[in-house]
Amino acid sequence: MISNFRCDQNVRHCISMLKLGTRDLSNPLVLRRFASHYKFVVAGGGSGGCAVASNLVNHGSVAVIEPTLHHYYQPMWTLVGAGIKKTADSRNDQINCIPGQATWLRTSVSSFNPDDNTVMTLDGGKITYDYLVVALGLEVRFDKIKGLKESLGTNGVCSNYGPGNADYTWEVLSSIKSGKLLFTFPNAPIKCAGAPQKIMYLAESHLRKGWCERFLHIGLSYSTTSHIWST
Repeated sequence: MISNFRCDQNVRHCISMLKLGTRDLSNPLVLRRFASHYKFVVAGGGSGGCAVASNLVNHGSVAVIEPTLHHYYQPMWTLVGAGIKKTADSRNDQINCIPGQATWLRTSVSSFNPDDNTVMTLDGGKITYDYLVVALGLEVRFDKIKGLKESLGTNGVCSNYGPGNADYTWEVLSSIKSGKLLFTFPNAPIKCAGAPQKIMYLAESHLRKGWCERFLHIGLSYSTTSHIWST
C-alpha cells in the first residue's frame, strides 16, 4: 500500500518520526487515506520537485511522490567541501520540505503511462493525474569510471556529490601543505556544472589564507582533452 500523508502543520512532527513503509493507523492525524487522482502529480521531492509543488498547490490538488525520509539541499555540499558548512546543515526532514497543502506519497515511481495519465508505483499503486511533473534528478554513477568508486574517500580522491562525500574533501583540503590539486570537469551532463569550478576557487581561497598556495599547483581538467592550470 502507498503511505499517503497530508502535510498539515499540526502533524509534521509526528510524521517525521515514522519509519519508511510503516503505517500508524491508531492516530488519524498522522495518517489519512486519499484519492488516487490528483490534478498535479510531481515525481520527485528534491529541491526542484518541492519548488514546483509549492507553486501548484493554489491551482488544484497536488501529490509529491518521494520515498526518502530526509531531504538534502545538495548545492550546500560545495560549501561542506570547503569547510564552510557541515553535511548536517544540508539535511532536513522531508516532511518539512513538502508544501503544506500537498499530499506526500512515500513510495517510488516504477513506470509512467502518459497515454492514460497514469503513474505506477513500486508497491503496486496506481495514481492518475491531469498534469505530470517529472523532477527525479540525476543518478550519480561513480561505478562508470574504472576504479573511482573504490578510490573515493581514500588517497586524496574526493567528490562533493553525495551526502558524506564532501566531508572527505574538507579533510584533504584542511591538511594539505604541498603538491598538486586537480579538479575535474566531465564533458557529460552532470549536476550543477558550476560545482567543479566553485570548489576549486574555494579551495584556492582557503589555501591562500594559509600561505600554502606558493607550494601548490591547482588545476582544472575540462572534458577529456584540455587542462587549465593556475599556481
